[in-house]
Amino acid sequence: MQLTHKGYNIRFIQTHPKCSAHEYRYVYKFFSSVTKLHYIIYCDLHAYDFIAVKFYAKIHKASPRKYSIVVNRGDVANILITCAKAIPELLIKHPNASFGFIGARTIDVESEKVEGYKKNQRFRLYTYHIPQLIGDKTFMHKSYPNASSYVLINRNNSDLKKLEKSIKSMVCSTYPDLLNIQF
Repeated sequence: MQLTHKGYNIRFIQTHPKCSAHEYRYVYKFFSSVTKLHYIIYCDLHAYDFIAVKFYAKIHKASPRKYSIVVNRGDVANILITCAKAIPELLIKHPNASFGFIGARTIDVESEKVEGYKKNQRFRLYTYHIPQLIGDKTFMHKSYPNASSYVLINRNNSDLKKLEKSIKSMVCSTYPDLLNIQF
């Protein structure tokens, strides 16, 4: 099935300065006319010009599980397409940047559902939609089912295997939940 959704317009909000885990955080927002919710996109620039793309519904901003909460109102394709719209903008500032999406596992207190780390729901959505959104001319696509992660490695870099290894090591040290998972 080919994507027919267009996504929403994103609006750049601000850049947060260096913190312990990343060099910069680019913040965007958008509104879904289907879910009737505002969403926040964080694009965290790490070492090796690696940008982790994260998003959540603004109503969950204060929750420590904001990335794990499922809104369950539909519109997943439009939301992913909208998050991917930050990539071309960031490539202007960081032409060698690689990007990653780590599928946060679903933690639903009401239904007492806690999803595992491997091949989770978000990972399955990323591996289905991202190749349709972003071709392989600029990026080498890599998926890591055991860590529910999807990475776009920028082909502008000379040694892609070495870059991939460096990114994996950095991601595991930055996101300690992944340390116990075979990446």
